[in-house]
Amino acid sequence: MARIAALITIVLLSAAIPAGAQGGAVDLIAILETYLRGQHDEAVARAAALPDLGPLRLRFVQDTPIWINADPEKAAARRAAAAGFIVELAAARLETDWGRLSDLIEFTCAQLLRAGGPATPFERSWHLATTALAGRARARLWLLGEYARLPHQKPVSRPPSREPNASPMHLMHAIERFPDDPQLQLARVIAWTWGRDSEPIRNVERHGDNRPSRFPQLEVVTALAPLTAVPAVATEAWIRTGLVHTTTGNHAAALHAYETAQPIATDQTLKYLAHFLAGRALEALDRHDDAIAQYTRALDIVPAAESAVVALSSLQFLHNERDASVSLIDRTFAAPATTTDPGRMIGYGYFFRWPAIKAAMRAELPR
Repeated sequence: MARIAALITIVLLSAAIPAGAQGGAVDLIAILETYLRGQHDEAVARAAALPDLGPLRLRFVQDTPIWINADPEKAAARRAAAAGFIVELAAARLETDWGRLSDLIEFTCAQLLRAGGPATPFERSWHLATTALAGRARARLWLLGEYARLPHQKPVSRPPSREPNASPMHLMHAIERFPDDPQLQLARVIAWTWGRDSEPIRNVERHGDNRPSRFPQLEVVTALAPLTAVPAVATEAWIRTGLVHTTTGNHAAALHAYETAQPIATDQTLKYLAHFLAGRALEALDRHDDAIAQYTRALDIVPAAESAVVALSSLQFLHNERDASVSLIDRTFAAPATTTDPGRMIGYGYFFRWPAIKAAMRAELPR
């Protein structure tokens, strides 16, 4: 909330600046109207092409509430269009401008959506979209706030402070709006792991069992256990469980989790991950033939996924199948990648499913 207040203050102070100096050439309302008409890609492309987003940020805070309220009959549709537009713009400029656009996402959440009445299916899909983008930024503090805890953990006592909370706690506010949503609950657990999810260095020999008796990240396994029984998120909950065990070096437990996920996976991306990550666990357990079978199965699901290609070709080369190894690499990298590699993006929360999440958000836009 402190960052929103600062953003609004800047807007109020700039109100006395002549329109031309404020960046009046940015016709934000025309862009929003384009998005509202269903021309989503065109609207986002026009805004993303701007060399400087400063004027647009100012216009968004100043003009969007007025545009929404100007026609009460269209207010809900306009509110959703503004929200969808700003999150898609953040996706288009994610690598360079997440820090500048995350403020507008939280402004939209607090001032447009949460203040706009009861929660809606569109708002839920919008929160999944914003959470996916925050995953790419691994914005743990922005999503969960300071003193973040898992659902089964007791709240931490904090000393009193006059300083405002620097975090909007974006995901926690979403969960307040949708307390029973398993996707948001899973996202909370995933975000908690960031900073605690580094894997052991591969191919480094360990002398003796020098692992600590208790890894803090094993708390995540406890938090994920109830979600493994919820069909909507069970597959990913098992995959995330396996990833936690991998960070502790317990590859047998990780393999069990991935193998549990395989028969229940219906989504192709998750099915790929269940097989690819099982291959990694098997490779760590020196079961190379079984690992090759898992990598091969993963590539049957998502052909040319670089993570499985590199893993499989490396094992083939190690086992003197060098012609097959080189051929696989040549075939894969001869053509440009056409799909996102789930194995490379799994560490970024829901971002590996961004295209599907964006499509679901668009489908919920009021007509």
